[in-house]
Amino acid sequence: MNTDLLDAQELLAVARLDFEKERYDQALVRLKQASASNEGQIPEVWALLGAVYGRLRLWAKAQQFLIKFLEARPQSLNERFQLGMTYFDAGDPGKALEVWQQILQAEKLHPPALYYSGLASARLGRLAQALQYCDTVLAQVAQDNLFHGRAKELFEQLRADPRLRPAETGDSTPRKSH
Repeated sequence: MNTDLLDAQELLAVARLDFEKERYDQALVRLKQASASNEGQIPEVWALLGAVYGRLRLWAKAQQFLIKFLEARPQSLNERFQLGMTYFDAGDPGKALEVWQQILQAEKLHPPALYYSGLASARLGRLAQALQYCDTVLAQVAQDNLFHGRAKELFEQLRADPRLRPAETGDSTPRKSH
């Protein structure tokens, strides 16, 4: 498809279709064309570029465009969550946790941010904190929600960790095993 006649909005629309069909290479080309055009200052182009780079595992580029999008649309929780995922997937659970805390300040019961905050806390060795996130999901999120099931699995894994004291003591502070 020759895209020379398409404006930035049309390129964005076609790139969305490519993204949905997992044609990330084509989506990337169209989005780069859209952002280079005269009317290429469309924040949605940056958000989708961030998503495409994330799928391509180009974490730094994904972060760059998601941050650019969030500068234009700071209230967007979805893209903020995706930014956290790029840090998490790149092996930086601490930075991911910082981003997800921003979401939880705005929406304290955001199931994906709660679950992944628990997972990131566990990866950082903060087991008591991870259990708290899981507890919140299990108590506040509907059972048919995907993250309720995931939080239940994580909760059970964490409770089995020998670094935690038994539940009977009421102390869930992480402990090193002997």
